[in-house]
Amino acid sequence: MNTTFTMRSAGEDLAADRKIRARGVSTFAKLGLAAACALGLAACVTPQERHAMDGNQCYAFGFEPGTDAFAQCMMDLHQQRALTQANRDLYWQSHFAEQTRRREAQQDLYKQMSLQRSGDTRFPVCGAASDGGMDRRTMTWFGPNCRAR
Repeated sequence: MNTTFTMRSAGEDLAADRKIRARGVSTFAKLGLAAACALGLAACVTPQERHAMDGNQCYAFGFEPGTDAFAQCMMDLHQQRALTQANRDLYWQSHFAEQTRRREAQQDLYKQMSLQRSGDTRFPVCGAASDGGMDRRTMTWFGPNCRAR
């Protein structure tokens, strides 16, 4: 029985393991991206498809097409979907407004801190690289760890 063994150094083993892990991550990422795209495309429904789905739903509830009860069921489903969308829109509007309010409060704090440190040489003068920003009213830079002037 003739068996040949190859000897690899520890560095080669680590490099080979990293390549295998890197391939696994990229494959996993590709699968995740493909699944996200498939879910996104599955969520796209044309108005005609939505109308047909609503019709099937009302029929499953026991309403006969062409009756007033069926029409009322269709209208109720449409109104429910519109209300759900309005609530979702309201939620996101308030969410973004809260984010904006917090960001502006943070910037106001940074402006105040920078102004209080004016003349204190322990802190660098604020500039474009500062984490804060520029006060467009006074045309001065501000940030959390710097001074205004």
